[in-house]
Amino acid sequence: MKSVRGWGDACIHNVSSRGMMLASDDPLQAGEYVDIRRGRQVVIGRVIWRRDRFSGIRTQDRISADALVNEPRLEGKPAALDSGGDRRNAPHRMVSEIDAARRMERSRSISSALQFGALCLFGLVAAATIAVQVGNMLAAPSVQIQQALASEAKLAR
Repeated sequence: MKSVRGWGDACIHNVSSRGMMLASDDPLQAGEYVDIRRGRQVVIGRVIWRRDRFSGIRTQDRISADALVNEPRLEGKPAALDSGGDRRNAPHRMVSEIDAARRMERSRSISSALQFGALCLFGLVAAATIAVQVGNMLAAPSVQIQQALASEAKLAR
């Protein structure tokens, strides 16, 4: 993230079509403009609110959450960080933020897999139920036809 104080790390917590919530060690001020980058994705926005380390950003353009989430991270930072502010605890906090983001991604992945499995299981049960009902429906007339043919065969003898 680039603010008026230069480049710094930030963790994106929530994304909507026109904004996001960020956590950063460099406190942002309401009204300040920021440049957020993830991979090749660039999002420019304005800080609307701030509470402790968290800030609400309103973007100038619509955001594609899927594109932002699926964008691979760059190997290096876009530019050297300015050496302003007290950043002694920043690495520890950012590591915990990154761990939390990874756990959230893993949880999202597991929940997607469970949801897919549940839908597949529901589909299989519905298909089996429909197959049994159709089989029973077709079996009844077939039994009546066989009985009628058998009774006519006995009369014909």
